[in-house]
Amino acid sequence: MSYDFTVPASRLATRPQDKSIADLPNPYAPPTATVADVSDHAGTEPRLAGRGTRLVAFIIDGLVMLLLFAPAMWAGMVLGDLGGTADAAPPAIFVWAEAHPVVSPIVSWLAGPLVFFALNGYWLHTHGQSVGKRLLAIRIVRSSGERATLSRIIFARYLPTEAVGTVPVIGMLYALIDILFIFGDSRQCLHDRIADTIVVKD
Repeated sequence: MSYDFTVPASRLATRPQDKSIADLPNPYAPPTATVADVSDHAGTEPRLAGRGTRLVAFIIDGLVMLLLFAPAMWAGMVLGDLGGTADAAPPAIFVWAEAHPVVSPIVSWLAGPLVFFALNGYWLHTHGQSVGKRLLAIRIVRSSGERATLSRIIFARYLPTEAVGTVPVIGMLYALIDILFIFGDSRQCLHDRIADTIVVKD
């Protein structure tokens, strides 16, 4: 009697010990993983300017305005004193102001914003910066990070605040609330929220 000890090829293919070494996984190979492409916009979110930095920029802008108006204020006081003497007549501007008690405060209120935007208008339009913000490398943008237009900065961010600030009592209360809003997570003052703007590091 003869016996056939051959193993069918189909069974050999199913036995892992019969596989060649080249087919076995390398236990010392580095791990592999599929990494999704990182978005081109990752890490480009604007960094909010610090509260202290914004305060210093505000103070710088105020000092610049004070320096610009100081000569006019000094000249007004000097001319006013001269106008009070018997030998000199009051300057025409004072005569006009006394004759127009309603219009004069409006002109005085407009003088500040007009000088401010004459000084800062170009930088606000091109970079969203006043003198103080430019010195401290911060700028105004939309809350989405997009560029804030000059019209938005003027008519939504600055002028409403200036207008409310002229109202007795209410103006002081508004100024306080406006400042306190900056302590929120978004670091937006009330005028920032009204205009949908934020101040970021340049």
